Amino acid sequence: MKDAIDRASELGAHSFVIGMPHRGRLNILANVMRKPMPLILSEFQGTHFKMEKHLKSNERWGMSGDVKYHLGSSMDRTYPDGRKIHLSLVANPSHLECVDPVVVGKVRAKQYYCGNRPEDMRNVVPILLHGDAAFAGQGVVYETMQLAGVDDFNVGGTIHVIVNNQIGFTTNPIHSRSTPYCSDLGKAFDCPIFHCNGDDPLAVSTALETAVEWRHQFGTDVIIDMICYRRNGHNELDQPAFTQPKLYREINKHPTTLETFEKSLIDEGTMTAEECQEVRQFVLDLYESDLQASKSYEGKETDWLASNWAGFIGPDQVSRIRETGVDVEVLRDIGMKAGTVPENFKLHRQMGKIFKARREMAEKGEGIDWGTAEAMAFGSLLLEGNHVRITGQDVQRGTFSHRHAVVKDQASEEEYTPLNYLAKSMDPSSPMEELSKPDTQAGFTARNSILSEFAVLGYEHGYSLENPNALVLWEAQFGDFVNGAQVMIDQFITAGEDKWLRQSGLVMLLPHGYDGQGAEHSSCRLERFLQQVDEDPHHVPVLARDERMQIQKHNMQVVNCTTPANYFHCLRRQIHRDFRKPLVVVSPKNLLRNKRCVSKIEDMGPDTHFKRVLDETDPEIHNNPEQVKTLVFCSGQIYYELLTEREKQERTDVALVRLEQVAPFAFDRVAENAARYADAEIVFAQQEPKNMGPYSYCNPRIMTATRELNNAERRARYVGRPVSAAPATGMGKIHQAEYQDIMEGVFGKSE
Repeated sequence: MKDAIDRASELGAHSFVIGMPHRGRLNILANVMRKPMPLILSEFQGTHFKMEKHLKSNERWGMSGDVKYHLGSSMDRTYPDGRKIHLSLVANPSHLECVDPVVVGKVRAKQYYCGNRPEDMRNVVPILLHGDAAFAGQGVVYETMQLAGVDDFNVGGTIHVIVNNQIGFTTNPIHSRSTPYCSDLGKAFDCPIFHCNGDDPLAVSTALETAVEWRHQFGTDVIIDMICYRRNGHNELDQPAFTQPKLYREINKHPTTLETFEKSLIDEGTMTAEECQEVRQFVLDLYESDLQASKSYEGKETDWLASNWAGFIGPDQVSRIRETGVDVEVLRDIGMKAGTVPENFKLHRQMGKIFKARREMAEKGEGIDWGTAEAMAFGSLLLEGNHVRITGQDVQRGTFSHRHAVVKDQASEEEYTPLNYLAKSMDPSSPMEELSKPDTQAGFTARNSILSEFAVLGYEHGYSLENPNALVLWEAQFGDFVNGAQVMIDQFITAGEDKWLRQSGLVMLLPHGYDGQGAEHSSCRLERFLQQVDEDPHHVPVLARDERMQIQKHNMQVVNCTTPANYFHCLRRQIHRDFRKPLVVVSPKNLLRNKRCVSKIEDMGPDTHFKRVLDETDPEIHNNPEQVKTLVFCSGQIYYELLTEREKQERTDVALVRLEQVAPFAFDRVAENAARYADAEIVFAQQEPKNMGPYSYCNPRIMTATRELNNAERRARYVGRPVSAAPATGMGKIHQAEYQDIMEGVFGKSE
């Protein structure tokens, strides 16, 4: 590994990102990353943190910690001739191979920020270590390699090193794959594959240096199949002879790699036996002195962070809440340019109407729809110098044809991305190729991905780790498909900060809504995200505006916005704060074209901000709370369905309050509304079945809010679909009957 890094550095590489499983990790941490041995040994003894501080209730945020062979590290190294390199080992869970896309995503971000030129791709090097059974068996390996040649995902080649122990825990290769070699996947991508003997360190070094030179020259993936063996069981205490008796009889007789290499050095006259013994003794003495030093080692919390984000804070420091509004004329200009193409650009006729409507919205400042508000959020961040990147299976157009971030010339199929030309006053007479990207804004990337959730979400998570001053978004084609990336969500996104102190501001856009489209086109499984929010349902935190640290103290945010303006502020809020948290956006489908789901440009102007809760908007109802018999808390699309039904029935005794930020929970604002409508019955209405959706998360918190803040506990009556194994029905008549039941549950049966 060190030889490979040295050779790459000689060729100009300055940054290396490494991902690997547990086997051999301590070796890499100590000998390649140069993580201090006293710190490694103190972690084994459990003396690297202060137990008393960790158990204090107000200081228990991050980190929960992780086992030694999951932790990451970073280091800078200077060569005698002055060359400098940065090495980063990415923290990873036990789920084998899922770190692969995270590494290449982080590498791609480094390359982008270095200048995004061909030489920048060559000079930031991803190195992935694999086990033989995992490389052959885990589908995310294929998904990650499939990204290798895709625009805006290509990293100029990854060096794959398979530590081929010829076993997978207790399973022999004949049962763990169907191909002769564990590296055969590389044949699908025309990768060069170097097979080498793990008992011959010089051969392994030669293979690795050759791989580095190949990548530098040709910019493609390279695979090294280092054929070796596992001397002990899966861990040092495991008994491998239970399942591989013949193999382990041979291994027990086989000399170690160290003994084999020493013998070859002595036989060829390179070293004497005494010199070899001196080296052994020197290393053992070093370990012993490091062990003694570990007993009093005072480590820093950031000893093994991949990087430090200067100026960004942890949850024990107050982060001031900032306004996220933008000058109206700036927004107007963004909206106009987001709907404009060069004069000689042949836009599809229907697309021309869409862009014309977008320009009219911006000019009038009224009726701004979801797609236009999103473009204004992206554009304003770009003009402030923040890179914006959105990927997913259909993000350029948008699954529901609402975004149109990239449009195509109908004659040439040439692409044009309006948000990359905001800061340049476009001359209509200029041919398109002369419209260079301006220097006065950051770059915007909207790229359709391969048809994968697991690897692509992991890639974007890795991308988000590199630089906090970028809005990185991944959008599911439908929210239902996000569970294809469940491992990435569970192991990295929701728990990464707690386990490894790694903040991420990744945004997940998950289209969700019940329109009778069936079990796989209705639900992003909102309840699963809410279950993973580390918020105590029985505790009300300090929520005064100048003292609020609620989002900082928790692991992520879940929102279900009902207005384009609130969505605009939610996106900008991700950047305009000095900490980062993942954001789950339960995004709309039919609201994208709902004539009532629009905003005014003033709602996004100066002195405006994200609203966690939207109160009743009808003045007659809001100003006469004593007349209200039913207070309905709801979130997302169902609000407009309830609003339409209320108007149809001409009811003024039902108040509708929207929970725009579902988590962390707005205890204070919910309590305010409950107090305002003190005589009303509280209802929680949702589209989802009772065992899904936000009800089970919100109801205990409504009870806590009313008990702790109003001194009168109140429970919400449930209105929604009955419990179900499947998220939704695919039969139109049943869907409509369920919808009617919900309306009657809120408003009563019509006479």
